[in-house]
Amino acid sequence: MSELYRYIDGEPTLSAAGMALLLGVTEEQMRAQAERSGTGIAALPEAWVKAGNRRRKEYEAATGRTDMLGALAYWQAQKQEGK
Repeated sequence: MSELYRYIDGEPTLSAAGMALLLGVTEEQMRAQAERSGTGIAALPEAWVKAGNRRRKEYEAATGRTDMLGALAYWQAQKQEGK
């Protein structure tokens, strides 16, 4: 799953693919948004933030966990299953 994040100074940092997976958008959409508006959370469309929050809640309800790396694994598995 290393294409989704890497460690910088001991902390996991999301790649465009990882952020896209958590938000439920394509990597291409994520990269295009970053080119248009920058990479900060404030630059994300409101609909993406809302979708990300819904997906976070779904992950938490399904697993009882709240960690980002677990959410990445969960959504990667869902994607592979075609959900």
